[in-house]
Parts: sequence; C-alpha cells; structure tokens
Amino acid sequence: MQTRIGPLPAKKPDSPILLALCLPALNVATPDILRACIKALAGSKAAPLGDDVQIVLAEAVNNIVEHAYSSLGFGALALRISLSGQSLRIDLIDWGCPFPNLSLPAGHAPEPETLSEGGYGWLLIRSLVSTLEYQRHADSNQLSLHFDLR
Repeated sequence: MQTRIGPLPAKKPDSPILLALCLPALNVATPDILRACIKALAGSKAAPLGDDVQIVLAEAVNNIVEHAYSSLGFGALALRISLSGQSLRIDLIDWGCPFPNLSLPAGHAPEPETLSEGGYGWLLIRSLVSTLEYQRHADSNQLSLHFDLR
C-alpha cells in the first residue's frame, strides 16, 4: 500500500518561512492555496511576484491533483514558502506517483496545428520561475520553485 502523506523534509533555519500548510490535493482546494500564498507574500519583498506565483502554483497544484494522484484517487499536498536572500522558494510535497523517469517534463508548447487545450502548464511554469528542481524522497515528490527577487 502506498503512503499518501508523511512528514515534510526539514527546512534550513536561515530561511524565514512565510507559509506552511497541508491540504487535500483536490482542485477545489486550489483557490484556498492561492489566497493563502498571496496573503503570506503581502508586505514582504516578494509581494510583486504575486501574479507569477499564482500562475505557477495553479499549474503545479493542478498537475499534482491530475497526475500524481490520478491512480490513487486522492491524497495530500504540503506547501512551504520561504524567503532567503534574494530568492523566494516554494516547495510542494505530495505522496503520489512520481514523475515518469523521475524527471520533470520539458515544457515545450504543443504544436499549434493540434489545437491542444492542454500541455502549456510546464511551459508557463518554466518561463516564470528562475529555477526549478524535482526530487523523489522515498514515497514523496518534492517540487521546488525558485523566484529571483532582483
């Protein structure tokens, strides 16, 4: 039986945590996640990134709901936002299925003649973050999104 939730990896104490939460990985939770993130960024030096953060998180959360838990039915999603120097870091942790080949999708746009409604999420994510990392830890996935504050 697959684990659907577990402890979050430890966070370095030198990075102030603006928000840490764990919610069901359901599309109906996405607006709550986005509101909590914007509220956490308000008044910080990362506040101007609010629109980009919302777009990236909406895409990333949708991918977790639609793909990581597609064969499991449901699960949990943990989110942690921290500031460190000139960087905003968002960690998304889930206990669903890993990415194929344990690597992130390339993020190329679908061919225009296919008239695809999907397939643009990773292109958007990659274009809005400074760097992104994926790691599989035992039974969990960790997606780390970094935004440069400069």
